[in-house]
Amino acid sequence: MNGIDSTSATNGLHIPKQRPFLICQEHKALLAIVQRLSVRGRNSNVLIHGLAGCGKSEMATQFAATNNRPLAVLEVGRLSESSQIFGYMDLQNGQTCYVKGLFTEAITTPGCVVHLQELNRPESDKALNAIFSVLDDGFRSVWLDELHGYVQVAPGVTFFATLNEGFEFIGTMPLDAALEDRFPFKITLGYLPPHCEKNLLLMRGLLDVHQASELLEMIGQLRNNGQTPVHVSTRDTMFMAELMGEGLSTFLAIKTVLGTDNDKLESILLTEHLQGHEVAGIGTTEGFELL
Repeated sequence: MNGIDSTSATNGLHIPKQRPFLICQEHKALLAIVQRLSVRGRNSNVLIHGLAGCGKSEMATQFAATNNRPLAVLEVGRLSESSQIFGYMDLQNGQTCYVKGLFTEAITTPGCVVHLQELNRPESDKALNAIFSVLDDGFRSVWLDELHGYVQVAPGVTFFATLNEGFEFIGTMPLDAALEDRFPFKITLGYLPPHCEKNLLLMRGLLDVHQASELLEMIGQLRNNGQTPVHVSTRDTMFMAELMGEGLSTFLAIKTVLGTDNDKLESILLTEHLQGHEVAGIGTTEGFELL
């Protein structure tokens, strides 16, 4: 596993399944540095911004899968108080004992990848205060009253945090500046180039060349429409391809996933077609590589 012991990938942690995931060369180089630091026992924090459905969570998952490292996902949106993060007191066999939570298990497992999902969506804006010291490069530990001692972050643990930003995301809040400052690696994801997105469909075996070309041409017309651009995420594209694989037409697959009325879709696609706007056909994945 590139120098990191993965024998602790049990008890709620798992090494995810590897599957094709394309990233640009710049991001691949950054993640390679993160991995090298981890092998040397350093802890790294990576913050991923970007469009909804364009691979933020998948990047964290595939980083773990590619490097054969255990993964733990903490859904920040479920947190209402900081004590939920680390564990809880419970009555077992007539005795009160401390039950270690997944987060505590993860940060004490050497080489673990910890994904803080939807970092800016806690139920309480103070719920994440307890992990500031865990993320701090000079401290990397937290005091737990229940244990009467410090819990130390294990060597090589990597923290990934993902978030969606914007008024359209109900329940989110601005990211605390002190929290953001604890993530020296910052990555922003957007749409893949059309030919890369097509090749991803082909590598995952979802469509043939003709179907992938037709789907991505229509999606490109929706995304690039000058008057009413439609956001179609990479996640949406994958769902559309799956529906086409089950026999739906390209148009119906797009309509089903986007939930957009026929008139609007037809108007955009027809307008773009008449203006001669087309999406490039399948080419190389120059500039983008498998993670």
